[in-house]
Amino acid sequence: MPALDLIPRKLPQQSRSRETMQRVLDMAETLLVELGVDGFNTNILAERANVGVRAIYRYYPNKWAILVELVDRSYAREREWVGHLGALKPGDDWRNAADRMIDGFFAGASRSPSYAVLRAACQVSPQLREVEARNVARFEADVAETLVALGMADEPRRLRIIAQIVIEVSGRLIDLALRADDPAEAGLLLGELKRMLHDLLGPHLPD
Repeated sequence: MPALDLIPRKLPQQSRSRETMQRVLDMAETLLVELGVDGFNTNILAERANVGVRAIYRYYPNKWAILVELVDRSYAREREWVGHLGALKPGDDWRNAADRMIDGFFAGASRSPSYAVLRAACQVSPQLREVEARNVARFEADVAETLVALGMADEPRRLRIIAQIVIEVSGRLIDLALRADDPAEAGLLLGELKRMLHDLLGPHLPD
């Protein structure tokens, strides 16, 4: 089976076209939450966004290219949720900063209905898994760079592994907190995540 084309055909240049594509992508997120990946298709999207199917295909070759765009948009939002990692420097209270990043991410994900749907889709869809891996690698690089800025002096391999653990453990426990029916349980999960990160990073960062 030939590989699917997941790259947008072109970017809209005129402001009206950009506004139309923004509306299409916003509606795509809504439909993804309503219908799931299997139920989502370009015909329904065109109808609900009030545009022609040809207008969508002018920019996206198939529904998977649209979903890739949504995954990339989601990761851009996630980077905003954790704040400006690059602003941290030696001497900053890294424990407090880590706690605020966890709280910020959880709050942002809680307000985004498409977050959990896209994350689940990336776990089961070969078309999206590679995109998620690319974005996770960027997140890990950001974390590693921040740890160095805060004074971590471990050799590169250990630094990379620590950054991977931070991202993997944080993602899993935040997912559990988002699925918790009881807000108190979600709070306990986030509290345990903070404690785990403090214990993981404490031996490597100056107080």
